[in-house]
Amino acid sequence: MTFVDTEEGHTAPRATSADIDRLRYIATTATAKLFAQIAGGRIRCESEATLQLHLGRIIATVADLELVDSRETISIELEKPLADPNGSRGRIDIWFQITDRDGVEARCAVELKFFKKARQREPNNRYDVFSDIARLERCADVADVGFMLVGTDHPHYATHPRYSENTQDFDFRDGRAYRSGSELVYRTERPYGSPITLEGDYQFTWTVLPSPPSFGYMLLEVAPQMVAAAPAAGDAEGE
Repeated sequence: MTFVDTEEGHTAPRATSADIDRLRYIATTATAKLFAQIAGGRIRCESEATLQLHLGRIIATVADLELVDSRETISIELEKPLADPNGSRGRIDIWFQITDRDGVEARCAVELKFFKKARQREPNNRYDVFSDIARLERCADVADVGFMLVGTDHPHYATHPRYSENTQDFDFRDGRAYRSGSELVYRTERPYGSPITLEGDYQFTWTVLPSPPSFGYMLLEVAPQMVAAAPAAGDAEGE
């Protein structure tokens, strides 16, 4: 059994592929249940904070149903800070960990965005999604797998025909792909943020719900990479 350092400064057995599969099941099942409840009207969601709260609650429920051994435990945190003396790595929106009977700690990080058509903030919203993916890639010290969740009632993010040349790099529409090492550049006169380059390859797939019209979500799996920490982009004001 291989042991690794955790963010608390102690060692623990490394999560196996089966452990990561269980995290993946919990995250994908909780997300599908959340958006089914939003579409069905059981949950009314008008803000990112509300989405975060409900997703955290459903993750805890799904995870609890997955635990069958009395020695298994789950812990969950919202707005988990990432260790960094400069504070440039930011916080993870939702983080949860399952510890099994043998002390194996399987950890998952979720970043989320919720974009309402009535509060359009484009193209900065698209930049922020890629910035969050970059943050997930740099969180291998606290997570074995990560997920980027984008929810919206606006087809602009999933099926919009075309973006402007100045911001077309930041494109996660349904069926689009990103190739590792490609530099994403904000080409306006006053860029909203610095260029972003990701480590992984990504295929973007959206789930569109039957109601309300155009409501949907993208859940993208991100593999945390052992790369040098860099300042998180996207904090500056721009146009």
